[in-house]
Parts: sequence; structure tokens; C-alpha cells
Amino acid sequence: MLIGMQDWADRWLLGDGTLTATAEDGSAEAARVRELVGTAVPPGLVLPGSDGAARDVVAAHADATVVFTYPATGVPCPLPDGWADIPGAAGCTLENRLFRDVWASFHEAGVAVCGVSTQRPDEQAAFATAEKVPFPLLSDTELRLTAALRLPAFRAAQQLRLKRLILVVAGADRTIRHALYPVADLPTAVAEALSLAREVAQPTGPGPGLR
Repeated sequence: MLIGMQDWADRWLLGDGTLTATAEDGSAEAARVRELVGTAVPPGLVLPGSDGAARDVVAAHADATVVFTYPATGVPCPLPDGWADIPGAAGCTLENRLFRDVWASFHEAGVAVCGVSTQRPDEQAAFATAEKVPFPLLSDTELRLTAALRLPAFRAAQQLRLKRLILVVAGADRTIRHALYPVADLPTAVAEALSLAREVAQPTGPGPGLR
């Protein structure tokens, strides 16, 4: 209910009523994401994964975790009609491929990666198999992570879907160190996520912030 009300307010009170899967840099929605920096991901946020295992959003074994959220992939289920006309909706398969292609670099840096959407675990599993995704895709069908962090979402085809953003979380205390939102340039965002995650895993760079 909270996320449904938030979606309505973001679209009709803070926006102009346009259905969108993204936001403007200076919007109230972007400011809300900015406020996540410095807060902790609540413990016990265990979601079903594409590999059949229930997993904590923040990997216990890693020095840092990169969590990226996305609306939906078109495999195995076709996307809703008009999907490509929703700003920011398209590109989920590309984003997963980009993270897949540099996953070894994240792994070498001691950084875990996970993708989160509101698609069902079986749909995510089929996609992960088809695309050979080496990291877990977590299903937030019950909107537990979405509600806990008040993540931006939008409704399409009668389903709430996560907007695209990237969080870099410190492994030791579950603190969100960086938030990338909105995400428009996918290759640049994935490269920046890798750079920021390396800094968090081996602190030598600038302090946290919204990039």
C-alpha cells in the first residue's frame, strides 16, 4: 500500500502525470534516493533468487555489494504493449549483460553483485539461464526491499515495477555508500558502479554521495 501511494504521488503530485520509469536529476524523487546515502539496508531482507536460494540483499562474504534494480526483462515473458514508449523502461537486458561482462572485475575486487526486479523467481531463473548471468537475480514480488528503502517504482500492466537505480553498499555495516539515480547511460553507470565499489571495498577515494 505504501509503494502504491508513493507511486501515485510521484506521478500525479510531484510529476505531471506522465508514466515514466526514470526521473529528472533535480526531482523530489532523486532527492529521496539521495537521502538513502549513509543509511543502512535493514538486516533480514532475504529475497528468493534466480538460483533457487533465498539470499540476503547484502552479501555477507563480500567487502561491498552492488545492488541494481530494473523494471523487467522480456525473457521469458513478453513485455507489455507500449513498453518501449515508457521513458527509462527499455534496456534491462542490456544492463544485465553489461554487469555480466564485467562481473569478473567485481569479483576480483571483493564486490558482490545482485540484480533486483519485481518479476517472479522462475522468470528471473529463465532469463539468467538464457543470458548466462553469473550473479543472483533477486525477486521482490512482495515489495519488501522496495518498501524498506522507499525505492522509486512505477505501475505498468497492473504491476508495480522498480525503476532503474544502482546502490553501492558496504559489506561490514550494510551502509549505503553511493546511489546512482537516475541511470540513463548504462555503460557509464556500470563502469562507475565498479569504480565506486572498488573504493568502498578498499577505501582510498572520496566520501559517499549521489553520483
